[in-house]
Amino acid sequence: MIDILAVGELLIDFTPVKTDSVKCFQPNPGGAPCNMLAMASSMGASTAFVGKVGNDQFGKTLRQTLVDAGINVDGLTLSDETPTTLAFVHLTDDGDRSFSFYRKGCADVMLSKEDIPYDLVDQAKVIHFGSLSFTDEPSKSTVLELLDYAKSKGKLISYDPNYRPALWPSKEAAVEGMMLGIKYADMIKVSDEEAVLLTGESDYKKAAKKLYDMGIKLVTVTLGEAGSLYYHESSTGIVEGFKSQVKDTTGAGDSFFGATVSEILKVGFDNLDKNSIRQALKTGNAAASLVIEGYGGIPSIPKKALVEKRKL
Repeated sequence: MIDILAVGELLIDFTPVKTDSVKCFQPNPGGAPCNMLAMASSMGASTAFVGKVGNDQFGKTLRQTLVDAGINVDGLTLSDETPTTLAFVHLTDDGDRSFSFYRKGCADVMLSKEDIPYDLVDQAKVIHFGSLSFTDEPSKSTVLELLDYAKSKGKLISYDPNYRPALWPSKEAAVEGMMLGIKYADMIKVSDEEAVLLTGESDYKKAAKKLYDMGIKLVTVTLGEAGSLYYHESSTGIVEGFKSQVKDTTGAGDSFFGATVSEILKVGFDNLDKNSIRQALKTGNAAASLVIEGYGGIPSIPKKALVEKRKL
């Protein structure tokens, strides 16, 4: 069995690094679904990935990165026709980031229905996906087909709307695309910004309630240094975050969700109560607080022992 199977983008993030004499970009493996898997894998979950990279040096490096992180790559396709997707990260002085993408016609959006490994889907307890698969075809139709199949098999589905303005023609198009995933989701992770964008509610608790009312059983909202908020039939509340020396916030939400979902699986989704949810989110908050102390997504994923130590 596989605890978590994720589908979506795997790419190279070029992260700015300053030295005494020059500012340069350091290539780091990334992509939200794989950041999430790497964190879950570090916490002891069995994981697998479905996606496409170029059969180039970047793609081969990314494949090896997943292998090294303990992620099953049987569902990863290396394409001779399309290059690996690239993203350049822009950091503010406080570590917040935005992205420029080199993605049109690149490998991750060219994932086709023929690339779906149904045998891996059958083995998975949780199917995880993000909205960036919906920005282009054929990846949009491919992921929707995979989700329809997973839903028909009764799989638990987790969703990260993951708003990236540069990849959509307009904010309205982004919201429409992000809402596509809502009907599939049993669990969702949204940032504070995404919560407002998707619901129109500036009060995060009201926003979470609105998402819950759309049929999502567990809603989580990341609040930066303030921690995270959750909404579930058993309870709702905020779980405090941890202080960090912030360098780069890339992968913060992904690592939060990877650690949270891996903890939820230990309890069982149908067995969740107030205490187990709060403990899972505390683990997620601790993981995220460690990731943002390094540069890049996957390279900053901490070991389980460090996460447990941070929680104390």
